[in-house]
Amino acid sequence: MADDTLSKVKLLLGIKDELQDELLTLLVSDSQERLVSYINQDSDTDFKFPNGIDWVLREITVRRYNRIGDEGKTSSNESDVSVSWRDDDIADYATYLNKYRKKRGGRGIARFY
Repeated sequence: MADDTLSKVKLLLGIKDELQDELLTLLVSDSQERLVSYINQDSDTDFKFPNGIDWVLREITVRRYNRIGDEGKTSSNESDVSVSWRDDDIADYATYLNKYRKKRGGRGIARFY
C-alpha cells in the first residue's frame, strides 16, 4: 500500500520526480500512525490498515505537506491569499473514522452530577 499511497499523494501534489519521496514517505507513515492511534488500533500487532480510509490518509498527508514551514501557526497571510489551519487534522474526518474506532476501557458512560 505504501508505494500506491505515495504515488497518489505525489499525483495530488503535482510532484513528478523522486526528490521529495523520503519526506513524503515520512509524512504518509506519520499520518497513518496518527490515524491508527485515533481509531484505537495502535496496540494491535495484527492490525491491517482499512482500505476504506486510504483517502483520509492521502488527504491528511497532503495537508501536512502543504503546512511545512508554517508548523505551529493557525493562519498565514501573503498578499491577497489567506490560509488557516486546524490544530487537529483528524477531527475533520471523525465521522468517517468512528466506524473503525475500537472501544477501549469501560463498559459504558458514567455521569457524575
